[in-house]
Amino acid sequence: MVRMTTIFCAFMCATAFAQSEPQGSSVPVDHFTRHDEFGTIKISPDGRSLAMTAGRYGRSEVGTFDLEKMAPISGARAPEWMEIDEFHWVSANRLIYLIAERQSDLVVPVPTGEIYGIDRDGGRHSIIYGYRAGQPQTGTHRKVRENTYATPELVSALRNDDDSVLIAEFPWRVGTSHAEYDLDSKPNLTRLDVYSGRKQSLGVAPLVGATLLVDRDDHVRFATGLNPDFKQAVSWKPEPDGEWVDFELPEFRDESIEPKGFSSDNHSVYFTGVREGERFAALYRFELQTWKVEKLFAFDDCDVTEIILDFADVEIIGVTGYTNRPVYHWLKPEDPAAKLHQSLQRAFPGQDVTITSASQDGRLAIAFVNSDVNPGEYYLFDTKSMKANFIRAARAWVDPRQMRQKSPIQLTARDGLTLHGYLTRPAGEGPYPMVVLPHGGPHFFRDQWAFDSEVQLLASRGYSVLQVNFRGSGGYGMDFQAAGYKEWGAKMQDDITDATRWAIQQKVAIPERICLFGSSYGGYAALMGVAREPDLYRCAVGYAGVYDLELTRESGNIAQSRSGSAYLAKALGDDPADLRARSPVNHVQKIRAPVLLVHGKEDWQADYRQATEMKKALERNGKQFDWMTLRAEGHGVYDEASRREVYERILSFLGQHLKPATTDAVARQVDEG
Repeated sequence: MVRMTTIFCAFMCATAFAQSEPQGSSVPVDHFTRHDEFGTIKISPDGRSLAMTAGRYGRSEVGTFDLEKMAPISGARAPEWMEIDEFHWVSANRLIYLIAERQSDLVVPVPTGEIYGIDRDGGRHSIIYGYRAGQPQTGTHRKVRENTYATPELVSALRNDDDSVLIAEFPWRVGTSHAEYDLDSKPNLTRLDVYSGRKQSLGVAPLVGATLLVDRDDHVRFATGLNPDFKQAVSWKPEPDGEWVDFELPEFRDESIEPKGFSSDNHSVYFTGVREGERFAALYRFELQTWKVEKLFAFDDCDVTEIILDFADVEIIGVTGYTNRPVYHWLKPEDPAAKLHQSLQRAFPGQDVTITSASQDGRLAIAFVNSDVNPGEYYLFDTKSMKANFIRAARAWVDPRQMRQKSPIQLTARDGLTLHGYLTRPAGEGPYPMVVLPHGGPHFFRDQWAFDSEVQLLASRGYSVLQVNFRGSGGYGMDFQAAGYKEWGAKMQDDITDATRWAIQQKVAIPERICLFGSSYGGYAALMGVAREPDLYRCAVGYAGVYDLELTRESGNIAQSRSGSAYLAKALGDDPADLRARSPVNHVQKIRAPVLLVHGKEDWQADYRQATEMKKALERNGKQFDWMTLRAEGHGVYDEASRREVYERILSFLGQHLKPATTDAVARQVDEG
């Protein structure tokens, strides 16, 4: 059970490698297909210890490290076929962690809803929650805990109770042969003892799929989720022991209100929302007694997305947003936590710095530093000595000096709408063969200024990479996102076409050597693109894509719940004729470019039938295509060996049809990678 050799050997090796010299011009494919060596790292509330996770495939571990002695303390390895999914310090001496388990027909580990508890020194390590928690203990027939068929979500670690946490239990649908998470359920509120696993029921949340907010006394008093009509709603409790009541602010736009926290005196609630007539979400304070609403801050060109708290997790000291990259505003710039962040930002220019955890006294903090060329590094920062000590890199084998920068771009769509995105250029002089990479989602998601393995792999092979946040993408206001509803294959596709033509005009792309490549919705856009613009693209790669919108409305995990079905109706529409008209499977006769389809047989989101129906349509029409199926993969590829195989196949396909630049450096990268 207690094995720290692997995790701390890897920890020391990562530190040493990160300080080495560049390896040269060649970047192997597996540099972009390997999982992070470490999961995450957090400091204990008393600042004496670190906890970190590492490893995959039966080598998943969580370990603790003594900062005073600079030595490992203890840890635990997950059972074979299981991985540690997430962990939390719940006190200075106690950790809880959740696990995921690999299924016989699915490579990616699936969260089991089970919680384990372990002391800082490795003691009292046991399962405390889950569907196997009530199994008889070794050497006895006595059950000390009950089985729970639900997915737990941590609501609060409880400020004044080191022995318990608050969780929201999302119940499962339990059948004769399997159980699954019920997306249409209201969670149960439960106090869970982190040692014994005993549960105390605190009632049921008022909304489906509720996200819960506690006040400063750890009473659950705010909830966001879906009402009985499966529309976004907010409920609250005027008093801690009172009844849930509807919370409405009619001057704010539907679905925009997100409670962020209570004031230190519990008299006010902070929330973000979009007022009628405005584009972006701002931060507001709502006085509970007077119902007065006060705007505290708004960015000019983006939503306020998150709040930043002080080291005690009480006062809001700043907010974040996202334009071309993360932006910050400090409401209390002299607060120690704000000053720490500002000093770290100066110490790491050109990168983004996030404080991931801090000791309660604010002396020590864990900073995560990352950028478009840096997958991320963790530092331990001492606020008294003002020193940042390197801990480890997420991917020590990636050298940022070998990666290519993402440049923000802006262009105007054919109807006058302003579009943003990113362009990554390979080494050498342009124009270049280009890959257009539409993002998945597509709604609520966007391409960001962050390290992207797929982008870097393509750039390392001589391709420029174009990413455009077409209408419907998240992050540009509610109107921009709503502009994409029922525009799949229509105006959303026009935006991708307009961005491609813009890149040609800017002499970034060689007009005869452009390919579309995308995953999930991006796969849809890739196939729809070569159908609508047969003379613009030389090839298309659809990876875990959807190609039949009628089928999307009835298959896959999104369509299997009332909430998911309501979302699809809004995003896609209900008219069968319109859905058929916007489905690439029905426009195969227009496709002239070669196509590569890649799909997992166990895909739970984009049903495998999406790929097989597209394959049949291509065959019926005598079209040129390549086909690759993945036996035990779901929505995407998890297994490292399979991922390498997929990307080597994609690179081969692109090389065949785009013939990347043949400089000596690129040729060496292809040969050696």
